[in-house]
This record gives sequence, C-alpha cells and structure tokens, in this order.
Amino acid sequence: MKSLLSLLCLTAAASAQTILAQPYLQPGPQGALEATDELRVIWVTDQTPGRFTVEYAPKGFKLISAKIETAAMDFTAAVAKTPITQEKDQHYIRYTAALPGLPLDSSFTYVVKLDGKVVREQTTHTRVSASKPTRFIMIGDLADGKASQNVIAHQMSLQKPHYTVLLGDIIYPSGRVYHYMKYFWSTYTNPTEPSEKNGAPMMATVPFYAVLGNHDAYVGKLTAFNDAYAAYYFFNAPQNGMPEGVWNTALPKSEAATKFRALAGKNYPALGFYSFDYGAAHVVVIDNSGGGKSDDPAVMAWLDQDLKATKQPWKFVTMHMPPFQVTATHYGDQRQRKFAPIFEANGVDVVFAGHVHNFQRSKPFRFLPATGVAAAVAAKPVPDDPKAVDPSGAPKTPPSYVNGAFTLDETFDGAKNTHPKGVIYVVQGGGGAKLYTGTVDKNLAKLPNGGKDNYAPFNAKYYEALHSFCVVDLTAKKFEMRTINEKGEEIDRCVIEK
Repeated sequence: MKSLLSLLCLTAAASAQTILAQPYLQPGPQGALEATDELRVIWVTDQTPGRFTVEYAPKGFKLISAKIETAAMDFTAAVAKTPITQEKDQHYIRYTAALPGLPLDSSFTYVVKLDGKVVREQTTHTRVSASKPTRFIMIGDLADGKASQNVIAHQMSLQKPHYTVLLGDIIYPSGRVYHYMKYFWSTYTNPTEPSEKNGAPMMATVPFYAVLGNHDAYVGKLTAFNDAYAAYYFFNAPQNGMPEGVWNTALPKSEAATKFRALAGKNYPALGFYSFDYGAAHVVVIDNSGGGKSDDPAVMAWLDQDLKATKQPWKFVTMHMPPFQVTATHYGDQRQRKFAPIFEANGVDVVFAGHVHNFQRSKPFRFLPATGVAAAVAAKPVPDDPKAVDPSGAPKTPPSYVNGAFTLDETFDGAKNTHPKGVIYVVQGGGGAKLYTGTVDKNLAKLPNGGKDNYAPFNAKYYEALHSFCVVDLTAKKFEMRTINEKGEEIDRCVIEK
C-alpha cells in the first residue's frame, strides 16, 4: 500500500504544470500618458494542463480578475551539426493577462495563481506623469549565457528603476526561443532572490522595453530556425509606430512565416518602431538591427513627425547600432547618421545605442551628413573580429559609411557646464556579452579618405574594462546619468539641465 501511494504521488508530481518563465511585466498598447495605464503580465509553461488565474488592483482597492489569453508555441528541433548539439522539439504555452484601467502615479498589486496556489504576488507601480521624478536603465547586449549577465542584473536591481530599455541583442547567439529558455529567464525573472550568482527577478516588477538588435532579428532567420525572432513573442510594444514595410524584419513567404505572424500578433511589426512617454521622458525606439531598411525615407518622416508631436520636456532616441562610436569593431554601421539633422531640429537630448560591447559617451555635437552612403575607398575597412562579434556565424554587413561635417561642443563637461550645444550619443553594450576593446584613432588610414569627413574627436568617455549599464535620474529640469560597472562602481556621471 505504501509503495502504491508513493507511485500515485510521483505520478501527480510528474503531471504538474511547470512554469518555465515566471510571470513578468510588459507595457500595454498605449504610448502616450493617459488618465489610466495598462500593463501586461506574461509567463510561459510547458504544455501540461493547468488552471491559472490573475487578479490585480490599485493599492487600497479590491482585487479583480484579469482576462488571460493563451497561445501554444510549438517548434521543431533545429537540424544538429553534431550528435552533441542535437535539440528536442519545443512545446510551450504562453499566457498573457491584460491589466487595464490602472491610474497613473499609483501602486498596484497583481497575483498569479496556478490551481489556486500563488506562484507570484507582486506590488509595483504604474507609469508616472511628467511632473514626477523617474529612474530608468539603459543597457544592451545582454544574455550570452555567461556569469557576467547575472552580476550585471543584480547590480541593476539594486538601483530600483521604474523601467528598463534593452538596447538590442537581448539574447545570443541568434534570437531563438530555444536561447531564451536556455539563457534569459533564469537571469531576469526566475530567480527567487537577487544575487550576483543568480541575477535578479527584475521583470516581475519592472517593465523591460525592447529594442531589436542584429542577434534578435537578423542573425537567425525563419528559413533556418522556426523559433527565430523570439523577441516578438516575449515582448510587448505600444501600438503607435510604423505600419509594416521594408523597414521591418524581413519575413519569407512560407508556412513558418504564417505561424510566426499568428504567434507574434500585433507585436509584428509594432516592436520595430514605437515611442512611449514615462515621467518627463519621450522615448523613441528605432529598429536598425539589419533585418529591414532602417534608413528608408518613410522611417525618417515618421521619426520627424513623432518627435514634433510630443510635448514631453526630454526627448531620447534608442536604437541598436550606434551612428557615432569610436571602437574599431562595427565602426562602419553608420546609416543612422543621416538622422542627425532630425535629432537636432527636434531637440533630441540623448541618443542611446548598444551593439558595441562597451560604454561610450560623446561630447555634444552637430553633424551635417553628406549626400548618400559612401563606399569604403580604403584598401581594407576597419577590421572586425568575427569570433568576438558574431559567435553564431552571423553574416557580415557591408560598411555603410556616412561622411559629413562635425561641429563639436568642447565646453560642455556635464558637471559645471550642463547645457550642451548639440546631441549626446551614448553607447551602452555592456550587459553581459564579451567586451570590445580597441579604438579607431590608430586606424584612421583604413577609413574612407583617411577619416576626413567621417571621424572627429567627439568621444568624452570610453570604458571597456568591465561590464556596465547606465542609470538615469530624470525630472522635468534635470537629467543625471551614472554609469555603473559590475562591481557597483560609478565610472561616469553626466548632468544635463534645462
């Protein structure tokens, strides 16, 4: 009898539903600040049956039930190169609960239960109005399966931000669902307690806004992996961006693409181009991952219109590939330099990017681009290290040099002089992937025309010793950015005042 009872208990345990990605927060469909806010709670399980409920309410109110939507996620295993790399078919259920009607500037609680048992209960906050101070984090190039991503996630959690923007290359090596399950959730939402060893469950209370990178939407393609472009499945975007076009992640005409569209829903194409307000900030997201034509005139027109329309005190633009940076690796990814006059005309304060695995902050400057994209006229372009840059074997994009004239503000120091003349460009690719070293100053002869009209001494701060992230404290009148490394040390501080 005792052995039969033990067998029954083991059978019951084996049939219990397993949560693979613990419930985490995502933004709702609204970009602008309105009277009420909406957030989403998402989680992922295996396909064992289970009954979930979600309840939520602003502080002081009675909990109400949220509507839950489910989607089956089924992917056949990728063809293995060797028996050692053989994968299994993937079968999951994605759950999404909408939490509408939340007042701005308020705390709220959500409770997720499985068969009546609480699996996550969190109290957090809605978006805040423009008059309220906010704290946010900018970071890119994150989950590469290395210990450094856990250390950085722990340090990020200590800053207690309102929200975080992921500046692309969210998951390595090729943006697949398989890689999220292997490298991502264990760092950012599944840990029970934050630690340098395990990471931190930040996503349970802090919405992560996604920017697409080349490892998210270009390296791995649906023609090779039917679980590619997984960022579209796991991140939500405000529905205020561009319609589908040549600027989006390119999809084949295939059954895999049909399944992708059904599972991605409105996030394709919304995740590529959108904007949102949070506190005093207006943040624009641009997809220049390489999966689409990011410098199309329609993109430039949309960006100009979006920036003109906002009344927010601060304007920030985010993308993956930085238009201006001083590391030899990826130096030729310059197409978004053509956007500089739009940034300047519309009062953009800072442009944030990832892609280059270190931290860089430029002096304020203005840039007048020459016509078109210049070809590389030197014998060899600035060399890339393919082992360091694309361990997945990503195709190398041809250099896209954009020449032009620089006007540098040499007086701004971000401490005593806090009123910049021009746009500041920040590279923050220190989220966990292998760091890049080496600058272009010794390689000018390899640039078009020896660097003339393509390079200027615009860099104010360069740091590649350890992984890092940027944390910004913002009010309607003051921007204060601190860059923190994995030891918790402040390695840069910059203040801008209105």
